Amino acid sequence: MAAPADTLGLLAEYALGTLSPEERLEVEAALAKEPALRAALAELEASMAMVTVSQGAPAHVWQQLEAAVSGGRRFSHLVPALALHFDISEPRARALAEALDDRSAWQPGPAPGLLLMPVEAGPKWAGFMSVVVRLEPGAQLPMHTHAAREQVLVLEGGYRDDQTGREFWRGEVEVREAGTSHSFTAVPGVACLCASVVKLAEDA
Repeated sequence: MAAPADTLGLLAEYALGTLSPEERLEVEAALAKEPALRAALAELEASMAMVTVSQGAPAHVWQQLEAAVSGGRRFSHLVPALALHFDISEPRARALAEALDDRSAWQPGPAPGLLLMPVEAGPKWAGFMSVVVRLEPGAQLPMHTHAAREQVLVLEGGYRDDQTGREFWRGEVEVREAGTSHSFTAVPGVACLCASVVKLAEDA
């Protein structure tokens, strides 16, 4: 395991999806333990998303960088986890990641600043509801009780559980069992995107 300072130096390549599988696992292990690294990654990704061709660097360098961080490509290192999460193939997971920036694919959610994208999950999740949730920075999902089990994979940004103060960031998974209650708020920065699988109450 690299020291946090060493891992910090790998964050840009992690965000671009250019690390080796071994390096990616190393960075993700460090992210799971270091809130400061997760915050640095969120800030870096927000900055990279706004990069435009500018002075200094050759045009082809900027073109490669923009291609790597635009659209669904910024989720490239999360495609295997997304495929596993929804029990779908990696090509389908990649297509889903590409669709996340298509505003027409989203539906209004149950609270301000909240949008939903239904997902057709694989046979493992038959009888479950699967969806990607988009929560704008600072928006809150009000207090609610889980009538059934929920599993969430954070794809971008992060959110804070308002009751415990615990934060969940890109690449992390949260599992909420039936009967638990909480509200949560998207942290500042980029919008929080979460892949969610919920067991329907009638099957609980």
